[in-house]
Amino acid sequence: MNSDSDQPQGTSGAIVPIMEPITSGAKEEDGKKRPLAELFSRAFEIYRENPTMIVPSLIPIAALIIGMAIFAGYLGLMAVFGGEGFIAFSALSGFFLFLIVMIVLFFLAEGVTIEMVREASSGGKADLSHAWQASRARMEPLVLSSLLAGIITAFGYMLLFIPGVILSFAFFFVAQTVMIDGRSGIQALKASYSFVEANLFDSVIVVLASLAIGAVLSGIPFIGALLGLLSLPYIYGLATLLYLDYAARQPERPGTNVPIS
Repeated sequence: MNSDSDQPQGTSGAIVPIMEPITSGAKEEDGKKRPLAELFSRAFEIYRENPTMIVPSLIPIAALIIGMAIFAGYLGLMAVFGGEGFIAFSALSGFFLFLIVMIVLFFLAEGVTIEMVREASSGGKADLSHAWQASRARMEPLVLSSLLAGIITAFGYMLLFIPGVILSFAFFFVAQTVMIDGRSGIQALKASYSFVEANLFDSVIVVLASLAIGAVLSGIPFIGALLGLLSLPYIYGLATLLYLDYAARQPERPGTNVPIS
């Protein structure tokens, strides 16, 4: 992907640019499904060769540290100059605002990382600046679609729990549908569901592996939080490579744009 003209369009029947094969060797036979183990190893290889992929995920953490410092200072001032009721209201409203900002920042970090993975999977170098320039037009639909998926999934957990689990799997690839296919809103959710349905086994393995990686690393004493953070680009990359592999296997001439309906 070398110019804005190569970007997928945010319409129904979106146009998706086909990437070069994600293997490091010769081109695979057209339409051939890549082994899941190869996607796992390729995701690690891309992360190893492009360590700057961690930078987007560090931005929310930096914002968290700065925000907590500012928030603590603000509460200190309110304790001196404000009343108890106003302090409680300010603390609660500030907390929710801060929580929303953090969620949005993590969505943006995921979007930029997906773009970096796509650049690297096509044989290029994952460049943070170029990835941001190429993806920023899709950040608004990414945030809105991800929030919509999160809200629906949360209702699923509150109602019967099992629907929430199913929706968590079905909407796991919403960010990929937005960043790669140019979908948005309900269309992005439907595209993610259709992708999981068409690639059920591989999707379930990738989702379970991602959850396991995050849980195991985060559970390590003292350094778990750091290791969990460092694993995010790999998790994003794994899901993105699976999605790109599916897009590349759609029936169309190699090297052309493939419509994903």
